[in-house]
Amino acid sequence: MEQKEQEIIEQAIALFNRYGIKSVTMDEFSRRIGMSKKTLYQYFADKNELVEKTVKAMIAQNTCMIAAIEKKQLNAIEELFEMYHFVNEMIKSHNPVLEFDLQRYFPKVFKKLREIHRNNTYNMMLANLNKGKKEELYRADLDEEILAKLNLMRTEYIMHSDLVTQEEMHSKSFFHEIFKYHVFGIISKKGWIYLNENYPEFVNN
Repeated sequence: MEQKEQEIIEQAIALFNRYGIKSVTMDEFSRRIGMSKKTLYQYFADKNELVEKTVKAMIAQNTCMIAAIEKKQLNAIEELFEMYHFVNEMIKSHNPVLEFDLQRYFPKVFKKLREIHRNNTYNMMLANLNKGKKEELYRADLDEEILAKLNLMRTEYIMHSDLVTQEEMHSKSFFHEIFKYHVFGIISKKGWIYLNENYPEFVNN
């Protein structure tokens, strides 16, 4: 991918995340990025191609961030806290208008995005739960497949439920409580000792 094309896609990610897809026409997009439509069409045949490549780039960004966490070779609890920050930021940056536009006007792209997101989230949590059991930081009797699915369902529900307002979702306490609920339900006695020694502010707040 050319450097210029990558720069255009990065600007498209920012605009689509803020305003959604439907409301940003190619005329509006070219004006906001300071590029003529003629030049823009040298990189993208139409808006469909721009959207598809932008979504592909968004998927790649999330996949790279997950891979970066795994490469740190942390123990399961340390890794879980890294994942917590990643998912927290992902939920905070979620724009329901963007998702609605994708689902309605670009259903194939939306389906692919949802499938990849589900697989990444499920596999990330499943691997962490398996690691925690092997390190004896998590309960030996936990069912990692059920908990990985539960975590995925909970994340999706939070992002799509009308029971949770945007203010609640973006508050510091909301996701913190959900995370504590998860952590306290999976750690072993060894994990509890490690948690108290290394994350006392988390345990006591």
